[in-house]
Amino acid sequence: MARHEGQVIFVPFTIPGERIRAVLTEKHKTFSRAQVLEVLDASPDRVTAPCTLFQSCGGCVTQHLAYPAEVKAKVAQIEGALKRIGKMANPVLRPPLTGPDYGYRNRITVHNREGKIGFLGTDGRTLVDVRRCLLAADDVNAKLEVLRSHPRPRPHYSVRADEVRGEAFYQSNRPLGPALKKLVTEAVPSGVKSVLEGYAGTGFFSGPIASKGIRVVAVESGEAAAAVFRKELPSAELIEARFEDGFEEALGKMGQGPSVCLLNPPRGGLSPDARRLMARALPFQGILYLSCDPPALARDLLAMAGFWKAEWFQPIDLFPRTAHVECLVWLSPASSPEGSAVH
Repeated sequence: MARHEGQVIFVPFTIPGERIRAVLTEKHKTFSRAQVLEVLDASPDRVTAPCTLFQSCGGCVTQHLAYPAEVKAKVAQIEGALKRIGKMANPVLRPPLTGPDYGYRNRITVHNREGKIGFLGTDGRTLVDVRRCLLAADDVNAKLEVLRSHPRPRPHYSVRADEVRGEAFYQSNRPLGPALKKLVTEAVPSGVKSVLEGYAGTGFFSGPIASKGIRVVAVESGEAAAAVFRKELPSAELIEARFEDGFEEALGKMGQGPSVCLLNPPRGGLSPDARRLMARALPFQGILYLSCDPPALARDLLAMAGFWKAEWFQPIDLFPRTAHVECLVWLSPASSPEGSAVH
């Protein structure tokens, strides 16, 4: 991002501190977009992208950046959103959780058009033919190769590893999956008797939480995910509904003793109705909120700030070489001075 004559100019595939020559491609009232023509003074964090399709394929945006610098930039993105949107003066960010930056995905979605199978280009329109994706695991790329040799007349395909069953949503980062599961499970304080999980999916977190002897009451709206959840966790309570619609019923099934709420909403974060449900005093010892969009997280936490206080933030880079980053936050009741001592 550059600034010139009061305008913000977005220039992809650059690094803060670099001096470049660029040409404007879009001009608007308050911002413009540009394309790099030449890097005059390169950042020490600049590296050669290993993929020949980089800057034409829209799947990656940071292959030109050394991975430690990418992680640092993502942590800064989280902190910036919390301060700017969430109005937090000094958010406590823990060291980021990271894994391999290539070969980590257990599933990819490719498109099929005009004799090409691949990803949309950086222009959002062109389809780039992709023979092998460096972000995908070897077994996923092997399935992509088979698909390319025998394509079917479908507009897009979900190419999935064997462990990703059916059409339900699964965590896509294979190496970090166990670490993420452990992180969330261990963040539930000792002595907790029940967990209400919103947006529970297939039970990725519900399973290990229930294995600790904790009662799980889950809410999930996706039919495919709910079917997997019931098959894998028959002992857990599942309410198949939107979180907003199933929350009160789930709350009534929690039982006695200390409880925690676990939220893992989609990229858009909590809906206005869900924010209203959570922005009040609730019978939870705390709330664990796993977000995949820092601005949405900051917006939701600001709405809940009158009743819930963010104690710490844990950045998690589940999607290296892309613009996406996850963050886990622990919220304690704002009126409870001892809330911060839970962890």
